[in-house]
Amino acid sequence: MGIEDRVERVLKKLKLNKFYPFPFARSGYLQTVYGSYWPILKPSKPDCFHHVMLPDGDILVMAENRPIGWKSGSRIMLLVHGVTGSHQSTYMQRMCRRLHRKGYMVLRLNLRHCGPGKGLARHPYHGGVSSDTRVVLEWIKQKYPDSPVTQIGFSLGGNITLKMAGEDGSRPSGNLDSLVAVSPPVDLEASSLRMGLRENRLFENVFVRSLMADTKEILQRLPPEERFDLPKEHTIRAFEELFATHRAGFANAKEYYEKCSSINYIPEIKLPTLILSSVDDPVVDGRALARISHSDNVDIILTSHGGHVGFLGWGTTYDEVRWSDQVVARWLEDTMAI
Repeated sequence: MGIEDRVERVLKKLKLNKFYPFPFARSGYLQTVYGSYWPILKPSKPDCFHHVMLPDGDILVMAENRPIGWKSGSRIMLLVHGVTGSHQSTYMQRMCRRLHRKGYMVLRLNLRHCGPGKGLARHPYHGGVSSDTRVVLEWIKQKYPDSPVTQIGFSLGGNITLKMAGEDGSRPSGNLDSLVAVSPPVDLEASSLRMGLRENRLFENVFVRSLMADTKEILQRLPPEERFDLPKEHTIRAFEELFATHRAGFANAKEYYEKCSSINYIPEIKLPTLILSSVDDPVVDGRALARISHSDNVDIILTSHGGHVGFLGWGTTYDEVRWSDQVVARWLEDTMAI
């Protein structure tokens, strides 16, 4: 069965229309830009923050939003952000509000040195830190032993989520029983090349500037012998080459791409899974999803338009402007009903 037939089957199962972008945002470029700045309804302030200690001494910070009446044993939604993001990223806030209103407890994870976790980690996050989310899932299991967990990753957080599930196979971490990935860079090298294209330089510059700033902050806290000079060439490939060898423990960027791309792990995923991406995404190469071998427990929706975590357009109901959010909500309802 080809990717088009698979997508049609999933949309039919969820009773969803195909994605039709708004006329003023037909390109992936505009979908991505508008998707970042389109007004959103924000969730309530977090009820509390949790600190999770990692084996190497670094600390992750999670924001918790707990509905009134939520009881231990009810489902928990764990959200994981992308590059340069945090629990306050627009997509994290949108999804938190939607799921919280549905009665789920929502935990928004800040990866190492992100959001309120700045200064609490000596080591950086990257596309392969599946061990970090695995520790978080085990922490959730200890605190709420009877609560099933759905992990939802956006962008790089989606790749981390898929990689972890594939590594775990039939023995998922904690109480994880389902997962969602929106705009994940399943092929890290292909995504790096795509962002390096001339027409996508705006997004590359934004990401590289932010990554450079975060790395500088971390380096200032390290002893002199562990510091290094950042690349003069402001490209994602140059940064990843230096980052992979000096901070992430890989021989080079090529090894990082090969070991951390979730495309190599998706065939081993045994849990119900939704992967949503677009062909015109200027940040990741969504086309890689068309060549992934996967079983029927993995639902893949690859659209022609949508950009990177954008998907601004007409949904199946009149009040939806974020088609991707509606897809995730419908899929969760269908999966939870099993």
